[in-house]
Amino acid sequence: MRKMTVLLLAFTIVLGLHSSPSASASATFKDIDRSPMKFYIEELAKNNVISGYADGTFRPKENLTRAQFAKMLALAMELPLDSKAAAQFTDLADWSRPYVGALVKAEITYGKSKTLFGANTLITRQEMAVMFVRAMGLEEFVVLLEYDASFADIQKVSSWAQPHVAFLKDIGFIEGNGKYYFPQDPTTREAFAKLTYRFKMEELKYYELALNRIILELVEEAIDVELIDGETIEVTYDDGEIYEYEISYFMQGLYMTFQYESLAYLDGFMWQQMTSAEKNEIIMFAISYWDSEYSEYILKRPAEQAYNLLFSRLDGYYVNSINNKDNLLRTLLWSAVDTYTIDYIHQEQQ
Repeated sequence: MRKMTVLLLAFTIVLGLHSSPSASASATFKDIDRSPMKFYIEELAKNNVISGYADGTFRPKENLTRAQFAKMLALAMELPLDSKAAAQFTDLADWSRPYVGALVKAEITYGKSKTLFGANTLITRQEMAVMFVRAMGLEEFVVLLEYDASFADIQKVSSWAQPHVAFLKDIGFIEGNGKYYFPQDPTTREAFAKLTYRFKMEELKYYELALNRIILELVEEAIDVELIDGETIEVTYDDGEIYEYEISYFMQGLYMTFQYESLAYLDGFMWQQMTSAEKNEIIMFAISYWDSEYSEYILKRPAEQAYNLLFSRLDGYYVNSINNKDNLLRTLLWSAVDTYTIDYIHQEQQ
């Protein structure tokens, strides 16, 4: 696990919160004195990150539609605009299609259905949480983690958004009112401004917190993660050793190793219920892992030949119901060694 990694995106947000900003970036908005987000709004304005309306207002309590939010987030991530990627949605205005398409292409949003984006519906707080996690490039890890506690209304969060909301709470990125998150409520301009501030002004802080939350749970021996810069981390282990890694390399290996070891939770009963496509995906993943620099094994056969051998072996082994209790990873590994499909790296080097 120490030589390990799906890219995490640390990005800087630069955006205007209105399609036609005209208030001076250094101005104090006349309608934010009662907003709990006043500090964040003013700091972002000072740094030319947001702007308000021509009448000198910011309108902090104004709700956002999904289309408006899509434009803001696409601009925040500086994504290339792409109208074609949103061509399937029939409810988009011409002004919003390029921004929605940018998010679709980046796999940050998928719409309400195959043909509807829900452009004019208000974006909810749980939808906002999901999109921010995806924008960070963290979703693949977030759904793997265990969460002991979260907001008191976590059960009101849709199942597809619960990991995202719990994760952002764990790293202090969102806090609701301290007890409740109100996941189904619409997102406001001031709420979005607060999160934008945290990305822009406290980017490295939350990036480091996110890496600690992920790595300390998935790497048993790790006890601390320090962000050296946007590309490098220093990991401290329980034996006192400290190693420096390139973040993308470490995280890709961590993800692949976790997925590989998860095959131990499958057995012959499950194998028998799988489709050919599902079996193919599992075997090809194992082969690609063995052929990667993260594995302690080395692949000795061409991938296609290895696949045919292993598929035949597993199908033959699990056809006997006595063997169905055996876990899939052990059976797959034994079959690969027995057919000289893989070998230990150190043996290859001798």
